[in-house]
Amino acid sequence: MKVLFANDHKFCRGDDGAYYSAGQYPYRLWQRYLGYFDEIVVAGRSAGALTAEKKEKFDRSSGPRVRFIEIPNISGPVAMIVNHKEAARLVRSALMECDALIARNSVIGELAAKMAQQMKKPWALEVVSCPFDALWNYGNWQGKVYAPYAAYITRQLAKRAPYAIYVTRKFLQGRYPCRGRSIGCSDVQLINRDESVWEKRMGIIKKEKIPFSIGLIGSLSNSYKGIDVTLEALSKIKEKLPPFEFRILGAGNSEKWEQLAKKYGLTKQTVFCGTLASGTAVNHWLDDIDLYIQPSLTEGLPRALIEAMSRGCPALGSGAGGIPELLAPECIHKPGDSSTLAKMLETAILNKDWLQSQAARNFREAAAYDSKVLDDIRREFWLDFAGYCRTQKELQEDGTRFDSLSPV
Repeated sequence: MKVLFANDHKFCRGDDGAYYSAGQYPYRLWQRYLGYFDEIVVAGRSAGALTAEKKEKFDRSSGPRVRFIEIPNISGPVAMIVNHKEAARLVRSALMECDALIARNSVIGELAAKMAQQMKKPWALEVVSCPFDALWNYGNWQGKVYAPYAAYITRQLAKRAPYAIYVTRKFLQGRYPCRGRSIGCSDVQLINRDESVWEKRMGIIKKEKIPFSIGLIGSLSNSYKGIDVTLEALSKIKEKLPPFEFRILGAGNSEKWEQLAKKYGLTKQTVFCGTLASGTAVNHWLDDIDLYIQPSLTEGLPRALIEAMSRGCPALGSGAGGIPELLAPECIHKPGDSSTLAKMLETAILNKDWLQSQAARNFREAAAYDSKVLDDIRREFWLDFAGYCRTQKELQEDGTRFDSLSPV
């Protein structure tokens, strides 16, 4: 069987003809589906060509039994008007050659899901983010106007989905409930989590490390990750702290954030680390961080925070999305609340006992997101979905009418 995977992610095309991703879609991600389907056709957006010198900082997404098709951007009213017809043609063509659909909640994923229903194709929905929060915090009035409609569309899709997998345990399920079969299972991919990681972390906390490093992983292309909130918070307490660095790992243009750091007098303390391939390189980066922060304005369940916890990082975060499912209540601040974040940062940085206790707690909590644990949960779900797809395919081939909204 062949499955279409539809999402809005921007893939880069290398000079070797392969597709690459900035940390989110390495080839190993597709293994969780290839155990049940013979081939995956990935429908996503194009981020253009990737230069040879930047390739090593990206993950290769291409590989055996995975093929890509580029869908034009249909996010926003102008792009929807200009590109919708071509996007719909490409998605429909891909669905015609596939036996099933896996749609991540996104504009392209929603388009594919609606077509799958029309074409009586089995489909599953991956709910990885809250469209209302994302659009409401996008930064312009158009986002706030569109947010309730986008949330409504996602609620309707989730309600109709025969199968749905959520990255949270409760948060997204509460906002976008599914009547079909559903599970909560993070899409994080942890590697090399063992006791040596914990021993290294304890050594980092005990020694007097200068500068003290505060880390955040997130795109520089928007304000979702709370970089501005962090800079404002640090500006309130910088005179009270020992020498420190605020390190940001993520793709995008840093100019806007450099100007903001300058405004807050934090130019020397703010370091833009660019991008790194996921896995070992990111783990090494996290191992040199003294405190990880996730002051997001919107989230599903942040993979970067789970990865940081798996490296024994003490952490602070906002109450957005599923973050409260990960951190202790005393480590949570209201999204956008720089004053509370400032107080939390001051307490954390100056208190080694707090750092050690939170590091221990986070390392233990991350065990629930170990690859083997999550793989076992996913395996049962995708095995069931694949069986459903085979049954529906057989019924179609026999000319039997079936209700594509009811899993067997």
